[in-house]
Amino acid sequence: MLPPNQLQSRQPIKQSGILAVALIGLFTVLCIPAYLVFGSKAVEGLGYATLLCLVPGMIVFLITGFYFREAAPVAVMGVSTLARLMIVGIGTLVILNIRPDFGLANFLIWLLICYFASLLVETLLIIR
Repeated sequence: MLPPNQLQSRQPIKQSGILAVALIGLFTVLCIPAYLVFGSKAVEGLGYATLLCLVPGMIVFLITGFYFREAAPVAVMGVSTLARLMIVGIGTLVILNIRPDFGLANFLIWLLICYFASLLVETLLIIR
């Protein structure tokens, strides 16, 4: 049986909600500079980047929270990192093939910011 503090940290719906609120808040904060500096394409790219980083985190939280409650936080971090890299990497390739006009300013810079922000939030939620 897990200690009470570890059981409380595996609340997948709450963790997914916190991640969603954090990334939507980040999107809201970055939306204005993206539009003012790079235009509406950058806001579209920021939206794709936010979605690409939100999906793997929610999947990992839900799967580990409901099916693997007793998994060690280190194992969850490993699975989370693998899922994030695969989903974000494949999604990035798909988006760049569909929208070849996206580049560093319109998509990739926002993807890096969202990726590291989601990594930070996920890590804090998993080790908490």
